Amino acid sequence: MFNHSEQKIEYRKSIEELWRRYSETIYKLCVVRCNSAEEAKDLFQTVALKFCENIEQLSDREDMLPWLISVMRHTHLDLRIEKNRTLCMSGYQGCYSEYASFCEEESMFYEGRPASELLYAMEKTLERVTPLERMLVEMKFYGGFSVRELSNIFGLSENAVRKRRFAALRKMKRMMEEWFEPTKMAQ
Repeated sequence: MFNHSEQKIEYRKSIEELWRRYSETIYKLCVVRCNSAEEAKDLFQTVALKFCENIEQLSDREDMLPWLISVMRHTHLDLRIEKNRTLCMSGYQGCYSEYASFCEEESMFYEGRPASELLYAMEKTLERVTPLERMLVEMKFYGGFSVRELSNIFGLSENAVRKRRFAALRKMKRMMEEWFEPTKMAQ
């Protein structure tokens, strides 16, 4: 009969074994993503921290590697955005009111849709494709993974990865066309 401390030890060992199983793969992906070894270590450490923070919900998941890859990808994007964030120049802060009245939608050269509407439509189309197709599209275009990397991650041939990704893009294109049916221009 196990006592409480022995159960804790077994639980910690199982979590440690789970992390060891995927940590090498995650670290290699971090190195591929980052420009320097220091950035890769920071990214890997952040993924490990998120793993530890969410272990209670993750302990009985079977799809641990895709979850870790998704966390790595999103964390990498967050770090890149934070790194490239631009600050408003203090000399121009007072002049903002002069430019506030200009609106792109009212400009005679503006033909696009607001970015928020496009992002919303893109998110909705991604929700309507299969989970595998969504992961392939996101990892290729948002995460920057090559077809070869995706092939290794999912255990599919490179041709199968390409075919499924293109099928997803065709579905998404049809959905986006339905979403944004051409509006009749006023003459």
